[in-house]
Amino acid sequence: MEFYQLEYLCAVANSGGYNQAARHLYRVPSAVKRGVALLEEEIGVRLLQRDGRAVRLTQEGEEFVRWARSALASRSEMMDRIRTKGPLRGRVVVAAGQAILNKFLPRLKSFMNQHPQAEILILRRRGFEIAPLIEQGEADFGYLPSEYCPPTLHWHRAIELKMLLAIPKSHPLARKRNITLRDLSHVPLILPDRQASSGRRINRAFQEHELEYRTLVETGDSRLLLGFVQAGLGVSILQDQEVSHDTKKQVKIVDATRLFGQQVEGIAWRKRGYLPEAARRLMAVLAPDAPPHLSEEMNKESFAVKR
Repeated sequence: MEFYQLEYLCAVANSGGYNQAARHLYRVPSAVKRGVALLEEEIGVRLLQRDGRAVRLTQEGEEFVRWARSALASRSEMMDRIRTKGPLRGRVVVAAGQAILNKFLPRLKSFMNQHPQAEILILRRRGFEIAPLIEQGEADFGYLPSEYCPPTLHWHRAIELKMLLAIPKSHPLARKRNITLRDLSHVPLILPDRQASSGRRINRAFQEHELEYRTLVETGDSRLLLGFVQAGLGVSILQDQEVSHDTKKQVKIVDATRLFGQQVEGIAWRKRGYLPEAARRLMAVLAPDAPPHLSEEMNKESFAVKR
């Protein structure tokens, strides 16, 4: 029995299929199937069975996966303890939206330069997609609004994001001092994905004032949003982020927080299970304004016994 086989089995259990597990593990599906098959052959019990297109655990499989998760967590804990005197190692998976990643890119770069032997994987996801990744162990921690955080996760307020207007400098609204929602309802808008937290915030603001609005472009890529604005195709509403000097030559940036409110994002991690040292260290770098007891709380929760 090998640890990689336990990882394969847990990944299939979390995702409900070999293909999904293979994508998460960066393996080919045939390798994942073979690893699980060898494990079943060794212990002499079926752990997985087909349920239509999906794969689900047998009763024995559910019991075995509980042990496997505990074994994998214990291995991570022991490896961390053994490595305390050496360079920081391990793999950390972080899930966050684009605005957060833009904000924390310098801190992330500094951490990676300081700890070159730690492997960092960044998953860019929308707010409502992040909690399931953390719950299923596909991400160590992530950033999401509090309304998307389930009770199974810790959530600590980390950053407030303003809402901005990006307006072509040749646009009539660029010369207006106080822009209203009604003004915006009369022009083509280049907006974030409506399922994203910022997109929902924008839609809610117009609905609360009973205003219709016209969407010209909807995308989760803020660079694309700004590209359409630079081309003079409309006005964009987006989360606070760095705007390049070249972009500012063609685009006027206006604080629209009074119209759409601030978006509060927090750092979230599992209440149960072991959180590797590399993940804890990266969390401390990305959340420097956290209260002093936070890292102590992380360590305490990290060593909690799994269900």
